[in-house]
Amino acid sequence: MAVFLGALAVATTTCGGVEPSPTAPSTATPAPAPAPAPTPAPTPTPTPTPTPTPTPSPSNGGVLQVTISPNPVPHSSSPIPNCTLPNTWTYEQNLDNVGTSEIILSDRTDFFDGALFSQRSGLGIVIPAGSKQKLTTRFCSANAFEHHTRTDFTGTDAKNNRINFTGPEVTLRAK
Repeated sequence: MAVFLGALAVATTTCGGVEPSPTAPSTATPAPAPAPAPTPAPTPTPTPTPTPTPTPSPSNGGVLQVTISPNPVPHSSSPIPNCTLPNTWTYEQNLDNVGTSEIILSDRTDFFDGALFSQRSGLGIVIPAGSKQKLTTRFCSANAFEHHTRTDFTGTDAKNNRINFTGPEVTLRAK
C-alpha cells in the first residue's frame, strides 16, 4: 500500500502544469462594435384644432355671431344685484344676426370655470336680420383669481331653422 501511495503522490505532482506567460501582445480579433439602435420614426405633429366658428343655418336663415367687450374682463368689485360676494366682473355680449332671417333666442346656458353655472329658458330675445342686440353680463365670486366663462344660446329663426350657438370663452382677470 505504501508503494501505491508513493506512486500516486508522484503522479499527482506531475499532472498539473503552468503555461508560460506570453511575452508579446495578444493578436486576438476584437469583437465587432454593436450595431446602433434603430432610429424611431418621428412622431407626427398633431393637426392644430381650428377655432370654432358658428354653424350657419341653411341659406336665407338667421346666423348668430357673438363678440365680447372687453375680453379679457378687468376685475371690478362693483356691487352686483343679488350677490354679496366681493369679486365682480361686468362685460357686454354683442349678439349680431348676420343672416337674412330674424332670430329668436329662447335659451341661455352659462358656464363658469368649465362647470354648468345656470340655465334660463323662455328668453324671447328677438334679433332682426342684420341687427344687433347687447346683453350686459355680470359674474361674482368669492375668489379673486382668474376665471373663465362662456354663454351658449339656442333658439330658432323665422324660417324655423334651429339655432345652436356655442359662445366664445371669456377671461375674467384676477384682482
